[in-house]
Amino acid sequence: MKMSRTAMILVGLLILSVQAFAGDTTLTQTQGMPQMGPPAEMKQVDYLIGTWDYSMKMKMTPEDTSWMESKGTEKYESVCGGAALFFTNIDDMGGMPFVAVGLICYDSDSKKWQKTWTDNMSAKISLYIGTSTADGSVFMGEELMNSVVYLYRMTVSKQTPTSFDWKGEMSSDNGKTWMTWCMAKYTKRK
Repeated sequence: MKMSRTAMILVGLLILSVQAFAGDTTLTQTQGMPQMGPPAEMKQVDYLIGTWDYSMKMKMTPEDTSWMESKGTEKYESVCGGAALFFTNIDDMGGMPFVAVGLICYDSDSKKWQKTWTDNMSAKISLYIGTSTADGSVFMGEELMNSVVYLYRMTVSKQTPTSFDWKGEMSSDNGKTWMTWCMAKYTKRK
């Protein structure tokens, strides 16, 4: 079988382009999937891995004037090859068993932290976006409660490898004023 000159040129170009593509490993990084593995920022939250005990006081609604106190545990473990932390929160809230779960990860595209939360009381998934501070972090998100949209702000402060303070605040006026609804002290088990 005799090949035309045009066919031979096309086959040659095809072979050269396959070889060039096979040898170019940067093509997939710039035009395709991101690098595999956890972002380097995940090392910042490695200290959380393990079990934490906390004591908390909270108000169930903005109208409450008295604080309800409880104690619980929160366990963190690395998942997805270190790309996220999975946590489980177990508490006895007012004599009722309370269980929550969530994920924490760092979004390399937005350069922001992300935290999800769902529990057996609200039965919905909440998403909070956060930033790191010198001694903790601040996460913000929106919640719908009794047909009212609230901004939620969660602040971690006084962070050390074995303890931190946590404060939850809510705003019904788009962040003009904030009401503290929850405060907790976390201590890591040895």
